Amino acid sequence: MKHHSIVTSVALLVSLLPTVLIGCAPAAAPPPADPTQASVEPTVPPTAAPTEAAPASRWEEVSRVAATQPVRMAAFLDETFGVTGGATGRGKLHHTTDGGETWTLAESSGGCLYGVDIVDEQTVWACGRMIGQSFTTPGGVRLSTDGGKTWEGQTTFQSKPGRCPLSFLDTRTGWVANAGTLSATTDGGETWEEITPEGLTDIAAIALRTASEGRVLDYDGNLHTTTDGGKSWSSQGLGLEKYGGLEIIENKDLVMAAVRFTDADHGAVILSLAGGGENKVVALRTADGGQTWLEENAPAEIGPVYLSHDGSLLTIYSLLKPEVILLRYVSD
Repeated sequence: MKHHSIVTSVALLVSLLPTVLIGCAPAAAPPPADPTQASVEPTVPPTAAPTEAAPASRWEEVSRVAATQPVRMAAFLDETFGVTGGATGRGKLHHTTDGGETWTLAESSGGCLYGVDIVDEQTVWACGRMIGQSFTTPGGVRLSTDGGKTWEGQTTFQSKPGRCPLSFLDTRTGWVANAGTLSATTDGGETWEEITPEGLTDIAAIALRTASEGRVLDYDGNLHTTTDGGKSWSSQGLGLEKYGGLEIIENKDLVMAAVRFTDADHGAVILSLAGGGENKVVALRTADGGQTWLEENAPAEIGPVYLSHDGSLLTIYSLLKPEVILLRYVSD
């Protein structure tokens, strides 16, 4: 797998928001995935899937929310309830229940956050570092059951500095990707099993739809699917070659892609792409399990992205200005 390092096209944008990229500790080199943890049986070759352009925009801007707190990740469940998290001790999670008009600090959320997933208005998971403790201290994955007000870090997951996409079904069953490794839990984080697809060393986004069915997106634009809880995987390409050198932005701290499937056939992928001095947010949608993809217009600047569980609300933290952008999907 080739290694993407998009620097020149986004260096200026990133420099505008230094607090977004400041880590809490020096990043450790990602360890190689253990190929003994999961076998790969590619039933569909990872070739480029046909992609066609949508006749009109399917995403409409809902709002742009100013964020004065440090932000590295942002996620909204709906147009009123959302959370942000940032870098260093000042980057504790903030939550809002009025669409971002006001934000409330959650002191127990941890102090350096890299990933979040909102299951419902009460259940929120976050990944990062607890204040005053190292990343390898158990509790790197934290759970709130009261809408982000209070947090518990009793889980045994030991996160490393850097992006950690999460995808949870409830308070017990979920996936976390961190340092090139995909881990699964079915007991609320008491125990974890590595299920990384063989040969995959870095992960852009993950999406768990049921306890046995989930997807992993790599930085080459291949979507890996399991229907047996990670024992075997099949792969499909998204066809990113058509974007003429634009690639998924790879940054050690930021989650720049999102995947959601509402059933086995219907899903969406959101990508922040850059390359050759250009950048673009791309939204792709499939109705046939990823065999073909429809491109949709997403009127927003590149940045960390989050897609709600039902696939209808897209959150992007703009790298151009300290704004959280909300886009609503409008179906035919």
